[in-house]
Amino acid sequence: MANILTIAGSGSKSVSLVLGTAVLVAAVASAMMGLDLREIADWAFEVFSVTFMVILGIILAGFAYCLVRLIECRKNGENGDVWLEAAVHLAGGVATVALTYTLLGISLGIGTLAGQPVNAETVQSIIGDLTSHFSLAFMTTVIGLPVSAALRAVIHITDTYLKSTSAIPEIGEQS
Repeated sequence: MANILTIAGSGSKSVSLVLGTAVLVAAVASAMMGLDLREIADWAFEVFSVTFMVILGIILAGFAYCLVRLIECRKNGENGDVWLEAAVHLAGGVATVALTYTLLGISLGIGTLAGQPVNAETVQSIIGDLTSHFSLAFMTTVIGLPVSAALRAVIHITDTYLKSTSAIPEIGEQS
């Protein structure tokens, strides 16, 4: 029963972390782009595919869960290395998904060229399809690689901080 409560508590904290971060990211994006939330969502659905956003969301939720569990383990004096490793692999998974969608976008773009004759009447639609696919390709990389690097930094810095503070005795403790 205690394990179920621990999992539920960690899950609740993870959901709060993900939703809070999403609100902050939406606020920053809104301020930077000068758009409201609905316009940002429409833009994201247009540029990224739904599957990319779902996969990215699942990975980020898993990362948040691992981060919460790592913090809980380290604060309780337990070995949280499994949560550290899982979080590092999830952070790498963001880069893998981003690069996979980059290659997918390029492949889809090239596929549109192969299936149509290129002449003066079709060039506009071909270029439109090509730029749409290439936009998917490069925006997934532009978003995915920095997010992956940031996640790796967060997990490693958090772990190092928690390890270093647990080695320092509290005020009034005997060493």
